[in-house]
Amino acid sequence: MDRIRKFIVSNKDVLFCFLGSKLLFAAVLLIVRTPYSEVLGFFDAGHYRDIASMGYYVDGVTVFFPVIPLIIRYLGDVGLIVINQLSYITALYFLKQILIKLKGEGKVSTVLAIAAVSPLALFTSLEYTESIYFMLTIIAFYLFVNDKLPALMGIILGLSVATRNTGSMLFFAIFTGYVIRMITENNKGKRIKDIFLCFVPATAISLIYPVYLQIKFNNWKVFMDAQYTYWVRIPSNIFKTVFTSLEVIFTNKYQFDGAVDTLVLFKINEVLSLGFMILVIVLIVREILIMRRQGRINIPSIVAIIYCALFIVALGMTIRDPNIDCPTDSFYRYYLTLFPVYLGIGRLKERGIQLFMFGSIILTMITCPAFCMGGFFF
Repeated sequence: MDRIRKFIVSNKDVLFCFLGSKLLFAAVLLIVRTPYSEVLGFFDAGHYRDIASMGYYVDGVTVFFPVIPLIIRYLGDVGLIVINQLSYITALYFLKQILIKLKGEGKVSTVLAIAAVSPLALFTSLEYTESIYFMLTIIAFYLFVNDKLPALMGIILGLSVATRNTGSMLFFAIFTGYVIRMITENNKGKRIKDIFLCFVPATAISLIYPVYLQIKFNNWKVFMDAQYTYWVRIPSNIFKTVFTSLEVIFTNKYQFDGAVDTLVLFKINEVLSLGFMILVIVLIVREILIMRRQGRINIPSIVAIIYCALFIVALGMTIRDPNIDCPTDSFYRYYLTLFPVYLGIGRLKERGIQLFMFGSIILTMITCPAFCMGGFFF
């Protein structure tokens, strides 16, 4: 009991941030007066529930990866909500451990609070992927940073890919990190062994879903094709995506349904998506400059940079047709699960971190009520 008490006391900031995030979500629900049970069923949650009960009944729903539907099928909606809460508090704990190891303890609690008051708190209380994905990617990175348990890391990486396809970006980033370690260190035999221990299970788990799709739909990449056909998205790249976002923000070229409030909300969404992308790029450049100033390569930083860069490229590969929909809807919430953002913020001076805290609260008070009132792209 004494060890448990000491653990709780030493991690009270994690507990306070977790509880604070839940209170913030409850406050949003009180403000908008939308029942929690109703919010739980919004948008993607409905598709996950349908898949849980009927399987992948049409090619369009293959864009929703299998971990969440499997949890709902075997543990129910309540089981998923409980797992999401446990995943979120676990993610905060491991985020704290990485911040302490890489950045020092000074600003850890403030960075945790930024994550807690961000819109991420909303989605960790819903039947969405954010909480589990956030936890899996952070734990995988934690194990890499501490050079521990490569087989467990491989299982976790595989599960992150099976939760959301952007998990594959961290898969490749950590593989690159291992290769750099193998090249730069003397114990090459151990590094080759670690690579096999990690990436055999990671690859095996990652391939389960594409193999299933090949058997059921005779097309292992149907989840990618469905983006263009079923969900009326269009091929893009990061440059085209940025240009389209700027068009939506600064012009009225795309009228959507013609309603003024819709135009305003879509412009806000594009500002958020573009703003987060710029933030990630700035943090990447800043980390590169820090390594250059120090005159050495920091392998965990390289892994985080590669993960972020691949993440941005992957997000920019498709957008919604701007003639009929908000081009980058939900992009901002994907960025919120990009854990290197919080590590990068931890590098800033205290004043900069406090500004991010203020900005995170404002962002939450804009987007979370909008989502709970039916603004799907928020």
